[in-house]
Amino acid sequence: MQDIAKFWDKQAPGYVARPMKDTASYERAMERVRSYLSQDQEVLEMGCGSGSTALLISPFVKHITASDISLKMIEFGREKAQKDGVENVSFVHSPAQGNSLQGKTYDVVMAFNLIHLIKDATGTIKQTHSLLKPGGLFISKTPCLGDAAFYWRWLINVARFVGYAPYVKYFKQRELARSIETAGFTIIETGNYPASPMGRFIVARKD
Repeated sequence: MQDIAKFWDKQAPGYVARPMKDTASYERAMERVRSYLSQDQEVLEMGCGSGSTALLISPFVKHITASDISLKMIEFGREKAQKDGVENVSFVHSPAQGNSLQGKTYDVVMAFNLIHLIKDATGTIKQTHSLLKPGGLFISKTPCLGDAAFYWRWLINVARFVGYAPYVKYFKQRELARSIETAGFTIIETGNYPASPMGRFIVARKD
């Protein structure tokens, strides 16, 4: 866990400075996210990175708790919030299965480009279920690289070998859906943003 935090701390400055490659897919996913949000909701975003998404959707909800394993990422997020005058986002330094996320339930839990980076992905999805109120929503987007062309996996393996990529689980979309449903969710919407390599967007309701 500590090694993962150090990896993302090191990556944070470059991550923040790097322009988004596929803004159309991101905007489409955010459009679908906003359709499920309302001003009375308490929201948790796990793996918030530098907080860009949390800050983007903050006007549409009551409050967002934005968490990340990287303290450097959290610091960038806090700086952005202060600069933009956003007061309904709280940044928390915590891994997805951290104790600091326990003891409270939310209307919505979000995880974008996170689940495939966690070795205990199944455990994290189950924990997400426990963090939600009855009928709450789990909204996620996960690269399903198990369904992607082989060269994507080859590139990632090379990057991991030289220390430029973290652990990655090569989910297939059916496997991901099964993990979510087994944890006690009903999937109510899916989409691919982008289509290649597949960024599997899933909205699931806690049963």
